Amino acid sequence: MTASLAAPPRNTTSTVGRTPTRRRGNGPARTRSAAVARAYARRAQRSGALHGGGQSCAAANRAPFVVLVMVLLSAALVATLWLSTAAAADSYRLQNARESARDLTERSKQLGQEVATLETAPELARRALELGMVPAGDPARLVVSPDGSVVVVGEPKAATAPPAVIPPAADSAPAQPEPAVASQAAVSGRT
Repeated sequence: MTASLAAPPRNTTSTVGRTPTRRRGNGPARTRSAAVARAYARRAQRSGALHGGGQSCAAANRAPFVVLVMVLLSAALVATLWLSTAAAADSYRLQNARESARDLTERSKQLGQEVATLETAPELARRALELGMVPAGDPARLVVSPDGSVVVVGEPKAATAPPAVIPPAADSAPAQPEPAVASQAAVSGRT
C-alpha cells in the first residue's frame, strides 16, 4: 500500500470537531499508522478471499446448509401431500358413514312402523286365529260382595273353535280335541 498524496485543507481557520481530510494533489506524502495499515491489509485479505481463490472454500461452507434447506423443504412437501391425501380419504369415509347412518335410520323407522302395525287389535286377532286360538266371547264374572259372598254374573260357556279344515293331502285320522277346550268344558260343567 502506498501513501496517498495529501492536499491542503479546505478551511484552515478551524479544525476543531472536524475529521481530517485527505490531501490530494502534489503535496507531501502522508504515512499511515500501523493500525490503519493492518486494517487495510485485513480488508484486502477478506476481499481477495471472496473474489479470488477463496470462492471454492465459501461455496463448500454453504453446501451443507443448502442441502439441509432442500431436505427440509422436500420433507415439508411430502408431509403436506400425505396430509392432504389422508384428509381426502377421511372425507370419503365420513361420507360413507353418513350414508350408512341415514340408511339405518330409515330402516329403524320402517321397522318401528311395522311393529306399530302388528300391535293393532285387528292384526293381533288375525294372527291369533292363524295360530288356532279361539275368541272367548262374553265371559262370566265373579263378583265378591262386602260380606265375603261370591256371586257369578253371566253364564259361563266353553269357547267353540271353528271347524278344522283338513287339507286333502293330510291323513284321514280323526282330529283330537284340543286339551284347552276340553278343560274349559270340564270347568263349565262343574259350575
